[in-house]
Amino acid sequence: MLTVHYMVFTHTKLFIYLLAIFLTTKAYGQENEQEVLAGNEAALDVEELEIISITASSDVNTIDKSGLNVDVISTGNYLNTTKNISQLLNETPGIVVRENGGLGAAYDLSLNGLSGDQVRYFIDGVPMENFGSALGLNNIPINLVERVEVFKGVVPVSLGSDALAGAINIITPDVNEEIFDVSYSYGSFNTHRVALLGQASNLEGYFLRTSAYFNYSDNDYTMDSVPITDNLGNVINDISVDRFNDEYQSSMVSLKAGRTNFSWADELSVNLTYADNKDNQQHPSTSTNIVFGKVHSRNETYLLSGLYKKKFDRIFIKSYVLTGNITEKYYDTASRSYDWEGNYTDKSTETQGELGNLSIFEREDDILRLNLSGDYSYNQDITFSLNLSSNKLDRDGNDSIDTVNVNFTLPNSIDKNVLGFNYSQFVFNDDLNVNLFVKQYEYSANVGSWQDIDGVEQNDEAEVDLSNTGYGFSLHYQLSEANRIRTSFEKAYRLPEPDEILGSGQFIRANPNLTAEVSDNVNIGFISEYKISNLFMKSEINGFYRDASEFISYDPDRVITGIYKNTNSVEITGVETALSFNWNQRFDLQINGTYQDIIDKTKVLADGSSNSQYGGRLPNKPYLYANLRTGFNHTTNDYDKFTAHWSSHFVERYFLYPEDFGDKQFKRDIPAQFTHDIDLEYSMNYGTYNFAFNASNIFDEQVYDNYNIQKPGRAFYLKFRYAH
Repeated sequence: MLTVHYMVFTHTKLFIYLLAIFLTTKAYGQENEQEVLAGNEAALDVEELEIISITASSDVNTIDKSGLNVDVISTGNYLNTTKNISQLLNETPGIVVRENGGLGAAYDLSLNGLSGDQVRYFIDGVPMENFGSALGLNNIPINLVERVEVFKGVVPVSLGSDALAGAINIITPDVNEEIFDVSYSYGSFNTHRVALLGQASNLEGYFLRTSAYFNYSDNDYTMDSVPITDNLGNVINDISVDRFNDEYQSSMVSLKAGRTNFSWADELSVNLTYADNKDNQQHPSTSTNIVFGKVHSRNETYLLSGLYKKKFDRIFIKSYVLTGNITEKYYDTASRSYDWEGNYTDKSTETQGELGNLSIFEREDDILRLNLSGDYSYNQDITFSLNLSSNKLDRDGNDSIDTVNVNFTLPNSIDKNVLGFNYSQFVFNDDLNVNLFVKQYEYSANVGSWQDIDGVEQNDEAEVDLSNTGYGFSLHYQLSEANRIRTSFEKAYRLPEPDEILGSGQFIRANPNLTAEVSDNVNIGFISEYKISNLFMKSEINGFYRDASEFISYDPDRVITGIYKNTNSVEITGVETALSFNWNQRFDLQINGTYQDIIDKTKVLADGSSNSQYGGRLPNKPYLYANLRTGFNHTTNDYDKFTAHWSSHFVERYFLYPEDFGDKQFKRDIPAQFTHDIDLEYSMNYGTYNFAFNASNIFDEQVYDNYNIQKPGRAFYLKFRYAH
């Protein structure tokens, strides 16, 4: 098991680099001390009332008036917590995040009943697809983010991507802001987290941004009632035991430099990012019956991008180019079979590993992305928008041990192009905003010959060509000063991801027969906002409908491996509600809940037989969940502040398998989850020095989640943050 000493010495270079960032940032831009104090005091006020900070942004106002079902989450109230982006999103109405372990574990984010790659992710409008596992949402600290935009069902043309469920756009701070923010947290299961954001600019418009994070955990929490099997695989006992071979670490360093306010450019910048991780794998993502003792993976990601923005009289142009190399390595080098007690037996064949043949498999992706968008303001009420996004991926692989059974030795590539057009108009004295849009999707893939994990030839080289046209609209109507309604519709498409169509080379087999997912997405919502004296209230109710077909679903059709198939047609109806109060910028309360009914509408299965589950609820999908967060803050000496928050998260019991099969009282299910967290924070000197304590799952509930995999129990964390 790794120790703290190992962590420190192994990552000396990272901490040296962070120190260099600190010194560079401090030298690059200094502010007058009084200006700093004034800025910190203003920032403190912004953090106290989230709605004010949101309303103050013109970009947010534009989104809010578009008619799209969108939530904008400011991170100001969470900067001193130990949450990451995925945990923050888990508190949002319509979203539930399921995990199959501790820090760095695989997760599944469901948005209005659709999940996985059906949801698209962006950083400042740049797609995060195929960025590598080290840049997942569960790694990104909140301290590096200004706000998160959650688009549900309908995705704006400006994002230039295919999405079935919606999109999540992570917005980083404006490059003109002076920032130095560094934090360190330590907690249960030997968990360490470091985050740093440094940003400086001068009067000529030159700026420099450095950001970095480091995450590590042993993830050695207790598993209850895990199976012990005999040599034939029969369960002979069950025990409670601490996890092993589940250590996880990830890191990222990014440097962005450029200039604003050129005569010919509002912003011209370049961004270089490096990220890596190491993930020891305890068991397959869908089962705990098989235990790994040495299996692990490594990821390295290199990204280089350039950005250009310019506002001319009536025309706004934005373009970016991104190139990157993402390498994933999978190590299966132990010819052993493990059990949950850490015992093992040597396999009879020395060439056999824990998964299959002994293997160090390396998969390498080269990506290239180009995006060009433009807005033309015909007048103050009418705007035309055009966006072109082009994406290319090349994948190859090699194995330094198993040189015979190697995937991706022949060309494997994907080309995806999305062209979108949007027409926007304000009418009725700007009370009504109308958006009409159309999107054209072009997709081609080349799937080389490949073999499954057992080395059996499955397919020869195949070419795939897909073409789809999507369209939709959104309406936003201001009924009164306090009340408004919004509605939107999109015929949405989601094209196959590389792992789905090309395979992963390890656990996922290729399938060149996939087609695009398609869904008719409908949203309608009503929003009320009132301010009575020192009390601000906001209520929201949104209904949604999804008629989706050609679902690309993972089929674990073998013990360890599986394949993605177009399997299901589903119909989703649901409602989400949210209610928030803020009194005198001292007390706040947020409550939200979501109910969704996900019905299987597949009449005929792939083998031609009738689907006995037609009309039944889809298994392994949460259908009822809710969140509560309440707290208060107290300011002393006009510059110190104490904050306390209580958070609760509830997910109703749902079945792991179709609920219409067999007697429900004997069926396997994911039990109801009801967990509670506490956050205590103390900020000094206008938010310059911050100390925080977090207790998660404070009642130590046994919580089971994705595929009935147990999650960590009670945990405690301490955090220090310096913000200047």
